[in-house]
Amino acid sequence: MLLTKLNADSSWMFYFDGLHVLVDPWFTPAQVDFHPWFSRQFHLEPQPQLSEIQSPDFIFISHRYTDHCNRETLLQFSSEILVVAIPSILKKIAKWGHFKKLIPLSEAPFDIQLIDTRQNLVHKAYLIASSAGKLLYAPHGARVKQDCAADVVIASTLRYELPFFLGGTINLGLKVAKDLKESVGAQHLLCTHAEQKRAEGLVAVLAKKKFQKDDGVVYLISGETFEYEMSK
Repeated sequence: MLLTKLNADSSWMFYFDGLHVLVDPWFTPAQVDFHPWFSRQFHLEPQPQLSEIQSPDFIFISHRYTDHCNRETLLQFSSEILVVAIPSILKKIAKWGHFKKLIPLSEAPFDIQLIDTRQNLVHKAYLIASSAGKLLYAPHGARVKQDCAADVVIASTLRYELPFFLGGTINLGLKVAKDLKESVGAQHLLCTHAEQKRAEGLVAVLAKKKFQKDDGVVYLISGETFEYEMSK
């Protein structure tokens, strides 16, 4: 299992069982949620060019927000690539009229499932099982409500808080990430979705952020790959 962090936010390329799965690509300079006056964020680092990235077999989108489901980025990919997501996200992507085939998790040609979590709207967690092991991807952090075992967890150690009327705590931070790793019995915890971005709008004014590093967490730089192999 090769897990390559494509940028400082939460864009990844997962490689397992001979498949390249592109996850949450956002490579344009900025993203907007609802309207620029509400929230606009800008990458501070150069983003990968599509020509530099391995052509994916599938694209997987975890959340409907534009830093995960980024229209401007996704429309640069071939319409022939199969997109995997939950139905509400597929419905959003279908409105663009670009991709020829959109696949729910249950029909994906690899084993992926949505795990039951608290605050499931924002704190989604997905379990991918392969011959190389099990990966739990929860980019905002999560508190799972069902029995779940994984070898590797990807979550954020950035705590990102908004007032309750704007969604409350969006990224749950280091403690919840470490608790998640322990609860699923994972050997490794990789940090994601903790990019230092320039932000504008109401959300930027009201947000409270706290980023923490920990010796028990793997922090990859853009383009770096983490390799996991199950012990015999």
